[in-house]
Amino acid sequence: MSPPISLCVFVLLSSLLAAARAEDPYRFYTWNVTFGDIYPLGVKQQGILINGQFPGPQIDAVTNDNIVINVFNNLPAPFLLSWQGIQQRRSSWQDGVYGTNCPIPPGGNFTYNMQFKDQIGSYYYFPSLAFHKAAGGYGGIRVLSRPRIPVPFDPPAGDFTILAGDWFKLNHTGFERHSGQW
Repeated sequence: MSPPISLCVFVLLSSLLAAARAEDPYRFYTWNVTFGDIYPLGVKQQGILINGQFPGPQIDAVTNDNIVINVFNNLPAPFLLSWQGIQQRRSSWQDGVYGTNCPIPPGGNFTYNMQFKDQIGSYYYFPSLAFHKAAGGYGGIRVLSRPRIPVPFDPPAGDFTILAGDWFKLNHTGFERHSGQW
């Protein structure tokens, strides 16, 4: 004996509804922020490393991905990250601007939760407190289009992340003492 048609329709509709409510993919990162030696301009300086890297790790994502980054601040000073160009939907207070986002205290951690929604392209992240940007702590973000949404151009022959910035022979802590003399 076969099940009644109404039960089959109910099961089919339930499965379609469950598929429609499925969340977009998640990408998880754990970052440890520390000081280490870097050599911009060939001069040894104290720089900010993320997971021992300078520049920091690149985030590769697809539009609509949910990005979860757990940041551990192992610096002796508060630390805050800003996400240049990333649209912050439902998490605009995590944009890395002091006042809307509290800095991560020394020895503390904070988990950023973002969704890279409806945007493709190249972006970057950087520290936004106490001249930390002059010491490193930044990296690239690449957001690709979802495969089912075509883009009106061919894929690039190659893909390179270029992070340009100013470098000085003075350690970043010296900027705070000399900031009015530039």
